[in-house]
Amino acid sequence: MTATLDNRSVPVLEASGISRAFGQNRVLRDVSFSIGRNEILALVGENGAGKSTLMNIISGGLPQDEGRLSLDGAEYAPASPLEAMRRGVAIAHQETAIIPDLTVAENIFFGREPRGPLGLIRQDALHSNCAELLDDLGFSVSPKRLGSDLSAAELQMVEIARAMSLEPRVLVLDEPTASLSSKAAETVIDLMQRLKARGTSIVFISHRLGEIMDAADRAIVLKDGALTLDAAAGEFSRDDLIQAMVGRKLSNIFPERPSSFEDTAPAIRLQDAGNAELPPVSLSVRKGEVLGVAGLEGQGQHELAAALSGARPFRSGTVEIDGKPTNISSVAKAIALGVASIPDDRKRDGLALTLPVRTNMSLFAIGRESAFGLLPLATEKRFTEEARDRFAIKAASLEQPVGELSGGNQQKVVFARWLAHTPKILVLAEPTKGVDIETKSEIYRLVSELTGKGVAVILISSDLLELIGLSDRIVTVYERRISAEIARADFSEEHIMRCATRHADEPAEVVHA
Repeated sequence: MTATLDNRSVPVLEASGISRAFGQNRVLRDVSFSIGRNEILALVGENGAGKSTLMNIISGGLPQDEGRLSLDGAEYAPASPLEAMRRGVAIAHQETAIIPDLTVAENIFFGREPRGPLGLIRQDALHSNCAELLDDLGFSVSPKRLGSDLSAAELQMVEIARAMSLEPRVLVLDEPTASLSSKAAETVIDLMQRLKARGTSIVFISHRLGEIMDAADRAIVLKDGALTLDAAAGEFSRDDLIQAMVGRKLSNIFPERPSSFEDTAPAIRLQDAGNAELPPVSLSVRKGEVLGVAGLEGQGQHELAAALSGARPFRSGTVEIDGKPTNISSVAKAIALGVASIPDDRKRDGLALTLPVRTNMSLFAIGRESAFGLLPLATEKRFTEEARDRFAIKAASLEQPVGELSGGNQQKVVFARWLAHTPKILVLAEPTKGVDIETKSEIYRLVSELTGKGVAVILISSDLLELIGLSDRIVTVYERRISAEIARADFSEEHIMRCATRHADEPAEVVHA
C-alpha cells in the first residue's frame, strides 16, 4: 500500500478536469486521475461509459474540450498518436489494426523497419529484432507468419508487441485479454507485472473483474462519463466495482439453472463426428441443457463451433438432431435444421458494419418471412422494433450503421438476428467477449430464457466463471479431443483447468453414464 501511495505522489501522467462532448452528447464529465510510476491502473466501466474516449485523448487520437494533461509534470497535449508515441505513451487497441498481407515482424515494425544503405529493408535484422521482442514478452508467435493466418489471441499479442516495441513509459492496454483463453490471459497479466518491474506504467482496461482484483494496484471507474470510484488495491471489492459501474449491486448475475432438462431427449448427438481439422468427437446435449466447452486457446473448441454451424462441415461420423440422422453440410443447412450460431468474432463473421442496425437484424428474418426473396417493409419494421426492445439495444435509430454501436450493443444485434425465431440448438462462441457486466447479465438472462423453451445450448467460453455460472455440464478439450466431462456438482476453476490440460487417454476424474 505504501508503494502505491508513493507512486501517486509522483505521477507520470495526470489528467485534470477532462471533458469531451460529441454534439449534445457529453461523453466525459470533469474526469481527474493520475497514474504513478511502476503502477498498474485498472480503468473500468460499462460499454459507452467513456473509457475509449478518455484513452483516445491520452493517446493523441482526440483533443479534450476542457481540462489539461501533464506528463512527468510538463504540459502534455498530443496532436496525434504519433506525437503521443514520441512522448512515450502507446496504446494497444482491443480492435487490432493488423495488416493481413504483412508478416508479424512487418506489422510490429511498420514504418520503423531496419534498412540498409540503399533504403531496402534488412529482412534478417527485422526478423531477428522481432523474435527477440516476442521472446522477451513471452509470446510464441513466428515473426514470419502473415497477419491473415493469426488467431484472435495471436492478433492481440502482436498488437501488444507493436506497442511495446516503442518502449513506452505509459502503456494503455485496451481489453488485452478479451479474446484470450484463461492460460493466454495469465501470460498477459504476468507480462504486465514484468513491465511494471521495469518501470512502465500501465493503464489496463478490462471487463474481467477477477483480473482487475489480481493485477491492479489501483482502479478507477467511469459511469456515464463521470468518475465514480478511485481506490487503491485492498480498498475495493468486486461488488464495489460493479456498484460503481452500474449504480447498483449485482450480487448474482447468473440466473438460477433449472434441472427440468434432465428428463428430456437429446436435441443433438455427435458420434465420432469429425473433419480434417477436428478429430472424431462424441457428445450429446439435451433439450433445455447448457453444455459448456472449456479449453486453452487453440485446442479445437472453435473448430467444433465451425462444424456445428456448417461453416466447416463434419466429414465423418454421425450427427443426430431430435433423434434423426442428418448432415450439417452448410451454414444454410444448419439454419434450416434449427441450429443458430453466435460467432466469437462479431465484426468479422457476425455483422455487416457499414449497414444499418435494421438490415443487420433482419437478414435472418428474410429467409423465414419473405415471399420470393422480398421482405415486406412493414414486417421488417415490426420485427426490428420488437427485437430492439427485447434485447434492449441502444442505438440512435434503426438506421444507424451497426459499426457505430458499442461492442455490447453490436453483440445484441447478432443475438437479435439469429434468434428471430427460437432455434432448436444454439452454439455460443465467446458470447460476452468485450462486453460490460450489465450486457453480460442480459445475455445470461436470454440464455436462461431460451433453455426454458427447450433450446439446447453449447457454450464455448474462455471465461471460467461464465462457464461455471451458466453450464449444466462442462466438457474440456485438449489437443482437439474431449479430455474430461465434469458434472455441475464438481465445478471449480482449478478442477476445470486441470482437466483442460491433460490428454483424453488419461484417467477421467468424473465419469458419466
